[in-house]
This record gives sequence, structure tokens and C-alpha cells, in this order.
Amino acid sequence: MPFGAQVLEGGRVRFRLWAPAAERVDVALQKAGAGAVLLPMEAREAGWYELTSDEATVDDLYRYRIDGLGEVPDPASRYNPQGVHGASQVIEPGRFVWTDRNWRGRPWEEAIIYQLHVGAFTVQGTFAAVRERLDHLVELGVTAIQLLPVGAFAGAHNWGYDGVLPFAPAASYGHPDELKDLVQTAHHKGLMVLLDLACHYFGPEGNYLSVYAPAFFAPRTTDLAGRSIDVTLAVAGEFLIHNALYWLEEFHLDGLRLNAALLQENAGELDLLEALADAVREGPGKHRHCHLLLGHDQRAARYLHWHDHSAPRRYEAVWNDAAQQAMQEVLTGASAGAVGTARPLDQLGACLSRGFVDGGPDRLLSTAFVTFLQDYARIGDRALGERLHQLTPARPLGALVATSLLAPMPPALFMGEEFAAAQPFLYFCDFNPDLVKNLAANRRKSFAHLQGFRTARTRARIPDPTDPATFQRCKLDWNSVRQSQHADWLDFHRRLLAVRRREICPRLTGMHEETVRHSLIGGRGLSIRWTLGDDSLLTLLANYSGVPLEGLQRPADAVLWAEPAEADHALTQGRLLPWSVVWLLRSAA
Repeated sequence: MPFGAQVLEGGRVRFRLWAPAAERVDVALQKAGAGAVLLPMEAREAGWYELTSDEATVDDLYRYRIDGLGEVPDPASRYNPQGVHGASQVIEPGRFVWTDRNWRGRPWEEAIIYQLHVGAFTVQGTFAAVRERLDHLVELGVTAIQLLPVGAFAGAHNWGYDGVLPFAPAASYGHPDELKDLVQTAHHKGLMVLLDLACHYFGPEGNYLSVYAPAFFAPRTTDLAGRSIDVTLAVAGEFLIHNALYWLEEFHLDGLRLNAALLQENAGELDLLEALADAVREGPGKHRHCHLLLGHDQRAARYLHWHDHSAPRRYEAVWNDAAQQAMQEVLTGASAGAVGTARPLDQLGACLSRGFVDGGPDRLLSTAFVTFLQDYARIGDRALGERLHQLTPARPLGALVATSLLAPMPPALFMGEEFAAAQPFLYFCDFNPDLVKNLAANRRKSFAHLQGFRTARTRARIPDPTDPATFQRCKLDWNSVRQSQHADWLDFHRRLLAVRRREICPRLTGMHEETVRHSLIGGRGLSIRWTLGDDSLLTLLANYSGVPLEGLQRPADAVLWAEPAEADHALTQGRLLPWSVVWLLRSAA
């Protein structure tokens, strides 16, 4: 990397920092069993400071002293063992012995994603503890783990999107080598490991970079949430690109999800997302699968469209919030006992057939959209953090699960979803209360417009994000998996994913960017047909309402899945049962 502490050949360490607002910078080096040694850095052009020293060695702790006053951690630190306010540590990444050298990843068409938060996935909340649960994920049938951001953040727990040291795995999760061990163990079991990247934004506590390099950030707003990087600044763009390469190269990760807000639309500006993707394709992506994803944004279509089939797209897929919202509206009607209405069904049909509800090109690959029923944000943004199985009847939910897991779009599950975990996923953080005041009161106030939270007494039920008990409530209870109500849901997901891996995934390669159309059946049902890569035809027939649909003609295609099981027999009689889904497949032959 062009910044941070780099161990050179021969063991010398090069320190490099961009501090344009500083007059002087020293490395405050802390040797084991000795006091700190001040080593002056040499001022270079354009605000850079540099020092190459043979006094520093691997595992030494260090800070940067700015203008002879305060000492700050390295913003490109590879590890801060005492947290974001403590000293950084010199790490030699080459010391870790990798055993996954033959791993080349998996093609995107095989992606079945499992999103997890390292701290809440297990009681221990560490990389090592996640590694111990990998066999569960293999047996479930997923092929990719997607970690929420792991860059170091203030305090002991956080969603991860408030990080301030984007190159340093959070010390509360474990040493960088423990993350590497998790990744290589996952690879040995056939699992990809993806990472949410949140390096474009720094949280409200521990952001020392803004003191000596204020130009690195966009102009401050009145929002207390933190600071966004000024992505139009060349140094900031380089920082983001190297952060992406760092995780892919030093940790052997298989892909990243980035925020589409990084898109630069002003005339004459370098498109940062394009530059980042090109750097990945010319770097680690040259030799193995490195999948790049974007958060939901209809502007992302320009990165997903395959203009020239001789070259890969810059980004594999976009996380499709619109599909999730449409499915949630369908389920909301079920929870209220309402008969299905055409509007949310039409939106769901649009999302499953062409990805976006409206806007963007019609001709996009189905695999360019990740489909999910719930994720960390959809659960955590609820006042009480409830999961879908706690909000809707089982049969409607089962119909939507069968829809999302067998559609051509790569599906994603949120941790615990597969066994209907009873634990909520609440908003939690561990900021200094003197720095971020009234966080609980402000969060409760934000729900005052909703039915059920319009009085101070009802809003008091909303958990305090800064209370350690709030975080503890979110940790999955793995002992519950053996209980019948949880085991039944787990078996349901396993069987669906087995069908997907056997019948859907092998047929996705070679799909064309054709226009897929959906049609409504009686205003309450949905019919969609896709041509898969081997020219076979995949058909969805579904009734998303509590009222039977009559007068249908059953295609002669083979049934892949009927939910409930008797839905196939009913379809032979021209009926779609209430809340039923039938998937059919016709081979090209």
C-alpha cells in the first residue's frame, strides 16, 4: 500500500501518512518493555510524510504525533489491538501461512449468500467462533458468507458501518490472522467469503484523520452520524481503491459489496466505481473469481449491463431492495388478513422479471440482482428488531421463501433466518455517551409517527442502542436449532436450497440479457417464465392471497417444487391454492 506501515525486504519498516494540515509529524514507536521513541518523519510533496526505519520491527506498537501535541493511530493501520483510540501495530501479512493456494473461488451463478454479523452470530462474537459454525452453513446449502463490515469501530460492538480504521479488523472480533484462518477454512469447505465495505464513511467517534487531513472528508453537515469521504479527491479515491484491493489480496476474500453512493456523476470526474472495478479485474481478479456487488441504487444499472459479451461486467450484481420491499408488502397484506392486491404483486413481478420496478434498462441478466426477504437493515430498522416469522403467518412466509430461493436471482439469507431464530436484530452501538448524547431518546423519537409508538410510554419499549443488553439480546441461540419449530424451518430451507443447487444453478451460466415479462393471474397471482442458460424454461406460478384462483391450465413441464405439497395436484385441476407456489422446469430437449 502507498500509506500506513509497510515491512520492507530486509525487515525495515516504512511509515507513510497524508497529513496536509500538519506542520510536523513524528512516529511515536513503542518497543516491548521500553518507553516510546520519537522518530521524525520527512515532509514530502502534497502533504505526505514518510519515514523508513530499522528501529521498528514486526509487532511494535506506534502512533503518529502531530505537531508535537496529540498522538493518533494510523488511519491505514492493519491492527489496533487496544481499539480505535489505542496504538496501531506493525503487521507483516506475509507471516501467515495460507493453505488455500489452489482455491479459485466459485462462479457467480453458484452464489447463495448468507449474511452475518460477526459479533452477534455466536455468543463469543469472534472470527474463530464463526469458523466453528461453518459446517452448519455447508449443510444448509449456502455457498457464500457475506460479513457485515469488520473494520475497527469505537467500543466493543457496532453494526460495523461506523468504522474509523477501515484496514484494521476490529480487535473485539480477533487478530487479523484469525480472520484469515476463517477465510481459508471456509475455502476448504467450498464456501466463498464476501465482505461489506464501508470505507467511504467514518463514524462519529475515533475519527482522528479529520483533525490533520480535513480535506479528506466532504464538508461537515449537521448530521451527528459521522463523516463521508470526499470521493472527488484523488487521495481519497486511492485510499478506497487500495482498501478494496487490501481485503481481496491480504485476506483472500472472494468479493466485496460497495455502496452505490460512490458513483460520481459530475462531468469531468473519474468514475471511482469504474476505477475500483478495473483495479480489481487487473489485480486479484485476473487469477480467480472476485465478485463485486453494489448496494441498491437504480443508477447501478450502468455497471451491471453487459455491453460486450467478450468482457466481464464491472459489477456482478446489485442488492435488490425493491424486491424485498415488494415481498414485504405482500406479506403485510397477509398479516392484516387482506386479500392480495395487484399493486405489490405487479411490483414483485417487475423485480423478479427485470430487477428494478421502473427505470433502468429492461435487458439485464436475472443474476445481476440479489434477492432477499430480510437483511440486517430491514430487521434492525424496525423499532423492536422483529424478524419476519414473528410478524406474518407461516404459510404466506413459506410461499415467499420458496419464491426467493428458487428464482434465477442469487438469493440471500440473514443469519438465523433459516431456523426462524427468536432473537431480534436491534440497532446497537458502544459510543462514548459524552460524545454522542441522547442517542436512545433520538432513536425512540424517530418512531413517534408510527402506530403503537405515539406515546412516551410505548416508545420506552424501544431498546436503548447503547445498553450492552441490547447487543446481547441479538446473539443467536444455537441450542434452539434442535427444537421442533426451529428444526422444521431449517429443514425447509435445506430442501429448497438442495433443489436450487441441483436444478437451477447449473443452468444459469449462459443466460442472455433478454426481456422477461410477468403477468398477473386474477389480480392475486403471478406467472413468470425465464429462459435459462441451457435453453430450458423455468416457470413460476404463484397465488399470493388467501383466496383460491380457478380456471388455470397446468403446463406439461416437470414440477420442481410445490408449496404446499398438495398445490401440484390442485393445479392439475386448474386451481392455485391460497398462498401456494409451483415451480416448473421444461428441459431444452
